[in-house]
Amino acid sequence: MIVTGQQEIVLAEVDRIVETVGGNGQQVIQILQAIQEKYRYLPTEALERVCELTDISPARIAGVASFYSQFRFNPVGLHQIRVCHGTACHVKGSALVQDSIERHLDIGMDRDTTTDGLFTVEKVACLGCCTLAPVVQIDDLVYGGLTPDKVPVVIRSFLNNPQLRNGSVETQADDEAIENVFGEIRIGLGSCCVAKGSDRLKTALEDAIRETGARAVVKRVGCVGICHQTPLIEVIAPDQTSHLYADLKPTEAKNLVVKHFPEAVGFQENQPFSQPCA
Repeated sequence: MIVTGQQEIVLAEVDRIVETVGGNGQQVIQILQAIQEKYRYLPTEALERVCELTDISPARIAGVASFYSQFRFNPVGLHQIRVCHGTACHVKGSALVQDSIERHLDIGMDRDTTTDGLFTVEKVACLGCCTLAPVVQIDDLVYGGLTPDKVPVVIRSFLNNPQLRNGSVETQADDEAIENVFGEIRIGLGSCCVAKGSDRLKTALEDAIRETGARAVVKRVGCVGICHQTPLIEVIAPDQTSHLYADLKPTEAKNLVVKHFPEAVGFQENQPFSQPCA
């Protein structure tokens, strides 16, 4: 909801949008897109102002805004959680992940935003990360391989991320929860990957984890679609950040494990290894 003190600012912004875009019925979508881009939803005051300035009727605005799912009439949370429900994610349990998110955030069936306005949860058709299914995106950060029991840790990890763009969010780190997070090293084992040595790399990574005591597991995934850069692996660190490496060799496995899992012991990094993918 737009507070009273900001209403004049909202109206002035709508005036500018209408002046720039135009005011006939053919521009209704562009006007609504511009308003939502500015405020992340369609404030009632802004829509009423559009009707005052143009020949667009309230019925026309309501019809267009309710027809397209991109438009929303209620304020969106400070952070948006997008849960992928594409085929791969659906098969691997995205519905259960979304249920877990909504329970954890205490979001009821009649709303999609937390009462404190911190998070909005949205169901989306596809995030384009099928090999990481099920996938959730929080703002610009992508979390793959989620299960319902990982949801609380992922949300805490996101809130504790120093790269958050909005500095107003303050939270205390939950050390116990973070300590229980096991990172993952995902390796493609499609036919092209195996032909270029991914199976040997997988064995080397598993050996390195055992030797160093790193809290990580090696997870097999299917075709990664970048055959010319295999062996290709993705490292999901304990803080849930993702790092991709191409053309990795078995002799580089230990250095990579130590780099991303600092609690690993028994091995000192002493040789360079492949750079992350751009």
